[in-house]
Amino acid sequence: MRLRLGLLYGILVALLVIMGVWWVYFLTTENRARTHAELQKLANDRIHAAFLIETDPRVKADPERWLGASFPDLQFIRDADGALTVRVNPDVRRAILDHDRRTRRMFLSEGVFFLVLLAAGSTILVQAWRSEVRFKRSRELFLAGATHEFKTPLASLRLYTETLGRTDLDAAKRDRIQARMLEDVGRLERMVDDILSASAADMFASGHKSTLDLAIECRRVIEDLTDFAAENGAVFRCEGPGGALIRGHRLPLSLALRNLLVNAVQHSPHPVRVTVTIHPGRHRHRILVADNGPGIPRRLQDKVFECFYSTRPGGRDAGAGLGLYLVRRNLDLLGGAVRLDSSQPHGSTFTLELPALRSDAAQDPAPPAAAPEGSRT
Repeated sequence: MRLRLGLLYGILVALLVIMGVWWVYFLTTENRARTHAELQKLANDRIHAAFLIETDPRVKADPERWLGASFPDLQFIRDADGALTVRVNPDVRRAILDHDRRTRRMFLSEGVFFLVLLAAGSTILVQAWRSEVRFKRSRELFLAGATHEFKTPLASLRLYTETLGRTDLDAAKRDRIQARMLEDVGRLERMVDDILSASAADMFASGHKSTLDLAIECRRVIEDLTDFAAENGAVFRCEGPGGALIRGHRLPLSLALRNLLVNAVQHSPHPVRVTVTIHPGRHRHRILVADNGPGIPRRLQDKVFECFYSTRPGGRDAGAGLGLYLVRRNLDLLGGAVRLDSSQPHGSTFTLELPALRSDAAQDPAPPAAAPEGSRT
C-alpha cells in the first residue's frame, strides 16, 4: 500500500513539474513570436514608407507631413546631398527588445518560483505523511508493548488466585502466595505510572515555564524518595553548588531524576549508593547520576533508552522498560540531552545536559526546598 501511494504521489509530482515546464516554455515561445512580429512590422513599415517616397514626389518633398501620422516609429533623415533615408527609430526597437527580455525573465522567475513552491509543498506533504506513519507505528508498538507487559503479572495473579481457592493449602504457602501477589500488584502499579507518564509527556511541552535551580530540584526529589531508599537500603546523595538555573517545567525534570534513582536501586545489588552531582556551566549545566551497580554492557547502552526495553525481561523485578525511555523523552522536552557512560563492573553514570539560564535573566526562581543537603537512607 505504501509503495502504491508513493508511486502515485511521484507520478502526480512529475506531471505537475512537466506541466510547469511546458507552461513556461509556451509563454516564452509566445513572447518570442510576439517580439518577432513587432520587429517584422517595423521592417514592413520602413519598406512601405520608402516605396511611397519613391513613387510620390509630394511625399518625397515632405515625408513628415504625409507619413508621420501613419508611421510614427520611423525616422526620415536627409543627408547633405539631399538624399532621403528611412529607418526605424532605434528607441522603439530598443524598447521592444527590452520588453522581450523583461517578459522572458518574468516567465523564468515565475516558473522557478512555481517549481520551488511545488518542491516545498511536496516536501511538507511527504514529511506530514511520514510523521503520520511514524505516529501510527509508534502507537501500535506502544499498545503492543503495554499489552505484553501487563500479561505476565496478570497471568501470575490469576494463577495465584486460583491456587488460593484450594482447600488443602497450608498457611505458609498461603502467606507466600499473598506476598507474591502483592509484588505483582506493585509491579502493575509501577507499569501504570510509567505508561501514564509516557502518554502524558507531551502535555509538559506547553504551559507556563519557571526558573528552576538544579540543586534545589535534585534535593527535593531525593527528599521525596526517602521512604523508598529506606525500604531498599539505598543511600542518595546530592553534591554541587546552587545557582545552576534552567528555564522549563518542574515535572519533566523531577520525573527524569526520579526514574534514574529508582532504576539504579532496582538494578543494583544492596547496598545501593547513588550520587547526584551538579556541574554548573556557562551555556549548559550538567547533572551526573552515578551508581555503584554492575554496569551496563556496551552493546546495550543505546537500547536501554528504547521504549519497553528492559535488561531483565520476564523477571519478577522487571519493569515496563519505560524508565530510561521517559528520562530521554523528558530531557528532550527541556531542550537537553542524556548520555550514558558505563563499564562493567564499575557502575553507570548518566549525564544530563540542560541549557543554562543566566542568573540575571531569572524572572521567577523556584522556591527553596526544605530538604537539607546530605545522605538519604
